[in-house]
Amino acid sequence: MAENIFNDKALQTYLNQIAEIEPLSREKEHELAIKAQKGNQAAIEKLVTSNLKFVVKIAAKYQNRGLTLSELISEGNMGLIKAIDKFDPKLHNKLISYAVWWIRQKILFALAEKTSVIRMPLGKATQANKIKYAKDKVFSETGHKATIEEISEITELDESIIKKISGQTKNALSIDNADFSRNNSNVALSDLLTDRNGVDPKTLYYREKVEESIDRSINTLGSREAYIVKQYFGLEGGRSKNFAQIGEELGLSRERVRQIQKATLIKILEDSYSEIDNDFDNLLNS
Repeated sequence: MAENIFNDKALQTYLNQIAEIEPLSREKEHELAIKAQKGNQAAIEKLVTSNLKFVVKIAAKYQNRGLTLSELISEGNMGLIKAIDKFDPKLHNKLISYAVWWIRQKILFALAEKTSVIRMPLGKATQANKIKYAKDKVFSETGHKATIEEISEITELDESIIKKISGQTKNALSIDNADFSRNNSNVALSDLLTDRNGVDPKTLYYREKVEESIDRSINTLGSREAYIVKQYFGLEGGRSKNFAQIGEELGLSRERVRQIQKATLIKILEDSYSEIDNDFDNLLNS
């Protein structure tokens, strides 16, 4: 692992502890999943602890992107808990094949939050946090993006301030905030460039068709643009790289790589949108 864990005694202790945990058999996992679905707390805890090593493995791939390994593991563990809450053992999927999506989503969202907020005075940072809270609240309760009016009502901030602060926090485009709207649904690029282990056959089928469309779009890019996207998101099986690392390889500044990535992601979404129109509807409804 890139991060020196020996400088973090708490992390080292944690890794030593989970190293002793034995994986569950498929049968035992299924049995516990049924109990967990009924709210059995002991079963939930057993499923969580049995998969902690897998979370570390995923989290390690996202080091040097703005969060420590401990923070990445913490986010990944929350994704694992969410996955267990959503997991349906009747589908007979292996839990971790389902959970990997939630784990990655939680980590990538945390990284997006870390990289998308620029340095600002404490007062403005407080306002930005209020705005973020309002957006999350509206989305969790209604399923749609919060309007300026809704944010203003919750935060008691003037609409002009909300627009200004929101503009200042959009200095980076990441896998989870490169999005567009479709039938009142906010869709992140990470929803499309996802792991190929699906939740059920129908969802997997449409998800793979969407991914194929995006792959074709990437292949139409210039060599430099395609390289940046593939390296940043680790699309060719390797570890994802940050802007500075990619810039060093290409002889570009970190900021220039970020600008190219942002423009390229927008182009990918625009190109893919027209091609995946029907499949996208099916994916959202599957």
